[in-house]
Amino acid sequence: MLSYSLRALLDFFLPRFCLFCHAPLSLEVEHLICPDCWKELPLITTPYCSCCGAPFKGAVGPEHLCQTCTIKPPPFDRARAAARYEGSIRDAIHRLKYQRQLLQAEHLRQVLTVSEAASVVQDADLMLPVPLHPRRLRRRGFNQALLLGQAFPAIPLRTDVLLRQRWTVPQVNLSPQERQANVKGAFAVAKPDAIIGRSVLLLDDVYTTGATVKECTLALRRAGAHTVTVLTVARVGYA
Repeated sequence: MLSYSLRALLDFFLPRFCLFCHAPLSLEVEHLICPDCWKELPLITTPYCSCCGAPFKGAVGPEHLCQTCTIKPPPFDRARAAARYEGSIRDAIHRLKYQRQLLQAEHLRQVLTVSEAASVVQDADLMLPVPLHPRRLRRRGFNQALLLGQAFPAIPLRTDVLLRQRWTVPQVNLSPQERQANVKGAFAVAKPDAIIGRSVLLLDDVYTTGATVKECTLALRRAGAHTVTVLTVARVGYA
């Protein structure tokens, strides 16, 4: 953590501004978000499904399984998201992925580290970003899931273990059934020795229906992963 005097010196030569409203940030603000915008972040807090992490609409209450996870448990052990996919979080993800505003990755990493979802990281042996197909990676220039994983430098982050072995169309306009069919068999584990008997943390930007992370999990399970936990910066909808 920077000392107050060093931060003051840096702010004099390199003044900081809020990523959202562009207001100047005071010396007391450690993040790149002003206090007013920070209060508007749609962070997910308890109660939420103890398995998939979907927030419940009630403001209070104990954690329990949602109806979906009770009827058809997902292949992963648990999933958590830092925030709901709305407002400033949705805007930041869109700016990162589609407008290539890479500074947004720093904001989203900060949201991840201060969220309740960050607690799952301590149990991980290694982190794997959901991979992009090489064609899409060349087109976009970066994997947003990999950038998010840099929020937790103490955990090994591997990009050579889980691979996307075939091209898939974007999931955006597909129904839940079409999403599942679209990614079926799309992922493979290139280095099983890296995950056999280990606790894997799978990283992605948004959890929508869970089709992609579920298919990744199936590949990791077949290759011998002990546990698979999913961590995303955002999640669509409620339980």
